[in-house]
Amino acid sequence: MKSTHIIGLTAAAGFAFLLGGGTVQAHAKVVKNSFLKTTRTIRTTDSKKQVKLTIPKNTVVQAAGIKRSSYHKYIYINADQLSYHLRKPLLNTKSTSNFSRWLRVSRKNFQQIKKPVYLSYYNTNVHNPLTKGTTYHTKADLWKGHALPVDYQSQSGIRLRVTTDGYLEYFASSPYVYKTSAKPSDTAKVIGATYLDGLNQDIMTFNSSFSALPFKKSGNQYTLTISEQGQWSTTATPNEDNLKSLNLQKISKVEDQEWYWRYQTINY
Repeated sequence: MKSTHIIGLTAAAGFAFLLGGGTVQAHAKVVKNSFLKTTRTIRTTDSKKQVKLTIPKNTVVQAAGIKRSSYHKYIYINADQLSYHLRKPLLNTKSTSNFSRWLRVSRKNFQQIKKPVYLSYYNTNVHNPLTKGTTYHTKADLWKGHALPVDYQSQSGIRLRVTTDGYLEYFASSPYVYKTSAKPSDTAKVIGATYLDGLNQDIMTFNSSFSALPFKKSGNQYTLTISEQGQWSTTATPNEDNLKSLNLQKISKVEDQEWYWRYQTINY
């Protein structure tokens, strides 16, 4: 294996592990899909100014978009990437946007960090090639099974994901097409994670577990391993005459269970 990266809130063998995979230099460039940690509590709204959002200090977020204005840099975030207790206001109102207002990138508001190790099981940043009709997905969702249903737009499935602020969320029945994630059926806080490059394994550690997923007990804690299998599945969606779109999925295993995440959609 190439290397091992460890994060967490606990100490082992005399070493304290850093949540978020480590910080980067203050002058590092913040771009779309960069990860940042709030350095104070940020009170803002969604982009339509319909919902108040509160992002506590030390919350990990991802820049969904970026702009420059008057020599300053600004980002907005997709609040659906946050854990339920933070995105809940979006569900309690008739909000039409998951995105926050523009937030100024400054040391007062954010500290740029590396990608959290607990998000290593999927692509968090895909630079789309200039291919017309092709979309590369960067959602954290894993769906149970081998392939996306042909009629997925009207179906529901079993879903799990890890939020940017480090919560494993499990949905016993989730629409494949959704705007804001509902309250999860179960959830657990990630307290540490290790990524094994050579094995493509993301091993997460928790203080609690739930029966829907195959956690393994390790002392007083629990672990859950997501392993990329290097295998693909495809789903062809026809229209009345011929092929309409082709979805490519990457196969992963959650311990011994088969799951997949959407990688690419090609529209014809």
